[in-house]
Amino acid sequence: MSETLQDEGSASAARLISICIPTCNRPALLEQAIESCHAQTYGEFEIVIGDDSNDDSAQRVVARCRLRGTQPIRYERNVPRLGQAANVNRLFARAQGARLVLLHDDDLLEPGALTRLDACWHPHPELSAAFGKQRVIADDGTPRPQATERLNRDYLRVPERAGRLPVPALAGIDQMFPNNGYLVDTLTARRIAYRAAAEVGEACDFDFGLRLSVEAVAICFVDEFVSVSRETAASISTHALPAMHAFAQLRASSVPEAAQAARENALRRVAPRAASAYARAGEPAAAWRVLLSRHYPMRDRLRARFFYHMLLATRSAFALRTPNGG
Repeated sequence: MSETLQDEGSASAARLISICIPTCNRPALLEQAIESCHAQTYGEFEIVIGDDSNDDSAQRVVARCRLRGTQPIRYERNVPRLGQAANVNRLFARAQGARLVLLHDDDLLEPGALTRLDACWHPHPELSAAFGKQRVIADDGTPRPQATERLNRDYLRVPERAGRLPVPALAGIDQMFPNNGYLVDTLTARRIAYRAAAEVGEACDFDFGLRLSVEAVAICFVDEFVSVSRETAASISTHALPAMHAFAQLRASSVPEAAQAARENALRRVAPRAASAYARAGEPAAAWRVLLSRHYPMRDRLRARFFYHMLLATRSAFALRTPNGG
């Protein structure tokens, strides 16, 4: 009898999913994120919140949400604040589920997200992670269908890639792996961990997805919507910032032989944006290295954009040599 109860307890623990939400000064959006968790069709989950806010407004939101849901919400206020990477890693450490979902406080989960992602483990128990498509909404919640189509097409979240990926590293190299809304083995998430901005700049999410994908035993892509990405002013600017960091990480990463060609293609896609980002960040030498590398396609060097990037790099170098930038 005791062995049966122990087996049932182990099975229940294995089914528990921890939804990890890092939050900072966005109580109204946090409440919507929590409500999207309460709407899940999958019942065995907990919500774990790490709060970097300046006041207790998020804590008051959590108190209200606890009255409206049956799943446990475990809240922790970070004093002093931890910052993005350390806050996420603290959430990974606090997660009690065998698997976890990272959900940014300004984004949402589709009602069937956990059910759809969990289903990937049934035929593939060896999975390290699973993810699906993202739906895009405006800051006020208005659907952005064209942005949704473009986002998933550009990141190769297409029907042809549905299922267990033949080369897991491709999920990170091709930027298929999303910034949040994925389901991942908890021990794997802790081992990979987020790296601080001092190491990877503004590309923390990309860096985590790339390293996870390279090391993963197996990854599955679900050709269904599982999360909602909100286009805030901050998120739009953040999407533009990581290009130079993504380029550096792709170039430095050690990937399987089967993924080498994909990495070269990814570097060619990112190179023009990386050159521009380096120049705008006041790093003209790095910009010139990208501009003159094999990864800046020769065909693109005949286009106006290449000459514009050359101009940006030249201006950046001149500004560094000129006192006070002028």
